[in-house]
Amino acid sequence: MSMNTKYFLGLTFYPDNSFSKNIESFRSRFDPKFQTNPDLHLPIVPPFEIEPSEANALRQELVEELESFFFENTANHVMKFSGIDVHEYKKNKILYLNPTPNEEFLLCQESLFAICQSYINDREKKMKDSQKTFLTIGRFQDGPDLHLSIEMAKKEFHEFTALSYQSICLFSKNNGVWYREADLVSFEKPNVSFLHSTVA
Repeated sequence: MSMNTKYFLGLTFYPDNSFSKNIESFRSRFDPKFQTNPDLHLPIVPPFEIEPSEANALRQELVEELESFFFENTANHVMKFSGIDVHEYKKNKILYLNPTPNEEFLLCQESLFAICQSYINDREKKMKDSQKTFLTIGRFQDGPDLHLSIEMAKKEFHEFTALSYQSICLFSKNNGVWYREADLVSFEKPNVSFLHSTVA
């Protein structure tokens, strides 16, 4: 029996602006998974497993879907964020930035989810369809640490701004570390004046 490969889809962002630098700095202090998943991203399709022999077909289908979806419209896409929130998962508390995806993004996410889902053979392993997606900045086991970091986050992220799309990327897991396997669609780097106008 061959080992399945684990993947997820993420929206990556251009890292060279003050908002993403703030996020990276905060994550390096409060997110223990910072080392094993270093790229700044927003998960779009949660982790799923498929047989390695299916990987090329999956990738091809995702690329075609994204090409038809964005059809050369790859300039000036940004994700705006509104506030900090906490998600409790089993014993973990996750501190995250709350994205405000637009209708277009949600439609895109839905079709990518359906494609990935169709490649999962094992019915048991089907993903739960949750459109809820967030950008984790910290993970905590206990309350006091969480409360302290929420106070810090409020100071460090007092101005909420937008991050520019860099790519929609297929990540794969190898020896416990997530790697950028393939950028399925890449977005143009915004010029500085455009970014300033989105903040206002």
